[in-house]
Amino acid sequence: MRKILDFLKCKDIDEVIERMKSYEINEEIEEFRELMDTITKGNLNKKDLVTVKGKTELLEYLRGNIGFKNTEEFKVIFLNSSNYLVGEETLFRGTVDRSIVYPRLIIEKALKYPTKGIIFAHNHPSGNFTPSRKDIDLTKDLEDLLRKIDIKIIDHIILTEENYYSFYENGLIDY
Repeated sequence: MRKILDFLKCKDIDEVIERMKSYEINEEIEEFRELMDTITKGNLNKKDLVTVKGKTELLEYLRGNIGFKNTEEFKVIFLNSSNYLVGEETLFRGTVDRSIVYPRLIIEKALKYPTKGIIFAHNHPSGNFTPSRKDIDLTKDLEDLLRKIDIKIIDHIILTEENYYSFYENGLIDY
């Protein structure tokens, strides 16, 4: 654990790499590498999430980004016509059991990017990954609004620390 704390004092990633070269590979270093992977997922770009078919990578990123939070956060991932990432933002933050979502802001942000598809994701700090009636209604309302500007909802994912619920996988979104 001491070695991991030493790494946290590093100024940049190059210094981290140099320090890693000086240690033997052991459990602490492996734990640190996993931690670094989680941290760098916060810098999501095209090489991290090439297309939406990378569901495992997407879920890892989302779980590491919002799955563990103790208040609700609503994230929007913007994709182009080839399903490449063109932007992602956490647009709304709420309380332990709700978040207010403003469709106008989602549309405004979607038009900022060359968006053809959107993935919504939010967490349920309670640990219950089942969508509420409000989650379902919101998704349907957003689907109707976005369709009018030629943007498809690819998925809406609800995350907890351990599980997830995909609207697409459960037939609530037709992509």
